[in-house]
Amino acid sequence: MDIKHRIPILLLVLYIILGGIIQYNGISEFKSLPSPIYGGDYYYQMGVIWHIREGGNPLESSSMVGGMPGYLPLYAYICAKFCDLFNLDTMKGMFYFSIVLFVVASVIWFCLFRVLFKDDWIALIGVVLANGISAYPILKYTNFTHQIMLPLFILTLYLAFKERKIIYYVSLGLVYGLLTLSHMVAFVGATLIIATFVIYEMYKNKDRILEYLKENIKNWGIFGIVALPILMLYWYKPIFVYHLHRPYDRIHMDIMDFGRLDVQIKFLFNTLSSYLLNFKSIGGIITTVLVWLGIYGYYKSENSDLKEFLKIFAIGSVFATFCYFVTEPLFGINFIPTYMSYFYIWATAILFALFGINYVKNHLRLHEVENISKKLVVFGTIFVILLANTTFAFVNYINNDRWANVGKHPMPDVYISLQNYLLKNTDVNDVILSTKELSFVINAISGRKVMVNRWAQQNDPYMNLPQRDMDASIILYGNDTKKKLELIRKYNISYLYWDYYWINSEFQFDNNGRIIGMYDPLMTYDTKENREYLDKYGVKYIPMNFWIDPSCRNDNIRKFNILVISPQNYYNFTNPWKPDLNKYLVEVWNYTYNGQKIAALYKIKVD
Repeated sequence: MDIKHRIPILLLVLYIILGGIIQYNGISEFKSLPSPIYGGDYYYQMGVIWHIREGGNPLESSSMVGGMPGYLPLYAYICAKFCDLFNLDTMKGMFYFSIVLFVVASVIWFCLFRVLFKDDWIALIGVVLANGISAYPILKYTNFTHQIMLPLFILTLYLAFKERKIIYYVSLGLVYGLLTLSHMVAFVGATLIIATFVIYEMYKNKDRILEYLKENIKNWGIFGIVALPILMLYWYKPIFVYHLHRPYDRIHMDIMDFGRLDVQIKFLFNTLSSYLLNFKSIGGIITTVLVWLGIYGYYKSENSDLKEFLKIFAIGSVFATFCYFVTEPLFGINFIPTYMSYFYIWATAILFALFGINYVKNHLRLHEVENISKKLVVFGTIFVILLANTTFAFVNYINNDRWANVGKHPMPDVYISLQNYLLKNTDVNDVILSTKELSFVINAISGRKVMVNRWAQQNDPYMNLPQRDMDASIILYGNDTKKKLELIRKYNISYLYWDYYWINSEFQFDNNGRIIGMYDPLMTYDTKENREYLDKYGVKYIPMNFWIDPSCRNDNIRKFNILVISPQNYYNFTNPWKPDLNKYLVEVWNYTYNGQKIAALYKIKVD
């Protein structure tokens, strides 16, 4: 092969090496995760990995005994095994695993674009567009799905659509099944897109529908046989145990309220403009120009399998993202359009951008032998521009992002000490009671189970989190010791954790003791039954119409009628729970600062 034909492959290797080095240099500055320790997604993800490494069931909740996994386990499981293989601390392992994912994703995206466009230069440019260095580090299951599972799904879907061979339906079934263990929104989107392809094919062959079904039923049967067992790893309990009953509204608490028409329309226009009219940055300008070029090229190009595939995929992606116009009025639900757009509208834009570059190549005859040098100059220039842009974006993130700079400092010493104790002296399924934010940290640093947690991060629509918050408030602040012991046994609580942030993790006060802020207190829905339950056990509460998730409070987020467990329940700063619990508590660990105890872990002994 002529050296000029090998250049894209050599540049791919160079890109992977350079990207790995740049990423390594960037993450080497981190001493903790570039995320808030209270409620940060990366910290919850670390808790999932600790859960698996410490022997927890990957198919169960990483933070509450018996629950469904909130952060789906595929990324966490692979990362946990990577950490075990190289005997790495979980946090370090997450950083180094990100570099491995960059290498693997670059190869997958290259293979996808090479199959679609049959041109190594376009595949190379596609890698930098879709798998830019600035997409890293990957420290969460969402980004893993975006960079690894999404291109695998598009590749297997295209091959099944084009080749009609059983092996490709087997591959599609495998990837589709794994999506339900990777990211639920990506899985739902894939389901709707596959349905779009099936409906399109049936309509296309409506005049010979029986013949079409006979030709394809075997392939789709094989697809189902492969996918179904994997799907049931997650879906068995929701369907056959919980009967899809959801005791609280998980969907609307931490995303825009897509039940409102103004929000629906605003999101539609914002999404379209972010790809078609984005002139806010160099990257946005490049994307906008290439997408418009792709749209132009699409209408100018002759019909082909690729053009037909792109049309159906785009229709499916648009429907999956904007179907809230139908599902909200009819069923009061949506499929998290923000994430759906992140996966599928983004992927559609990338495919159109590369289609446009492919159109330019054909229009300028750059694929012909006599124009190889011109092709090298044109595509080489595009590669260099894209590489410079993504490198600059990554470096800018490392140097200037707020949370990246937080990650350059170690975790607080108190939590490092607590982590060491929990990993050495407790079991992965031991349950610890504290406030929701402190419980979040406990789970993040150890994978140990908690009674209460942030509702959004828990991300389990089938577990009754409002009831758990009420029961926790009764254990801590109620007036019936017998009921407290009953609930401690019910939830199998082994420990109680306190530190100096207990009260401030729920409320903030001024110097006169007046509430001036509320972060993440215990709460439940405002119903007659819930009021009577709390009243019965002497727990004070504040009725209000307010947001549920502490990190999502703005005019576009839905408010709920809730009962907030009042700060009037606190006994004192170092012992906020009612003192009748103290005779069941044995201190097993503490941390002092300047001679003052600022944190303590108590073993609960009720028998």
